[in-house]
Amino acid sequence: MSNVVNLAVAVADALAEYNAEVLYFPTFDLRDLETMRVIVVPVNPEYKTVSRAAHEELLKVQIGFLKRGCEDELDTLLQTVEGLGLSFLNKKLANATCVCVAYNPIYSPEHLRERGQFTSVIELTFKKICS
Repeated sequence: MSNVVNLAVAVADALAEYNAEVLYFPTFDLRDLETMRVIVVPVNPEYKTVSRAAHEELLKVQIGFLKRGCEDELDTLLQTVEGLGLSFLNKKLANATCVCVAYNPIYSPEHLRERGQFTSVIELTFKKICS
């Protein structure tokens, strides 16, 4: 299994209390989102030379949070998502350390207005030095 897929599985395991699952092509109907769905997707690994004998891997995963919702729930949902994202910073999983947490988007106003769906995506970047 690739390093980025191993990392995605480790992130999903860390979010087991939210029933997180690794999916490559997540698609859901609104009726499937009564409870929060947490999806982990491996994305865009990068490799950089550190020396002749070593390289750095920047492994990225995105965590999607999807739930049927309304504007009244937004504060609570945002606190949950922000807290979960920050809980990964400096955390070591699959022999890599989380060095960056980015929210893109922290929530989608369009999805909330048009679909009544809370959608948030956290991108985690982990660094691993390999020789």
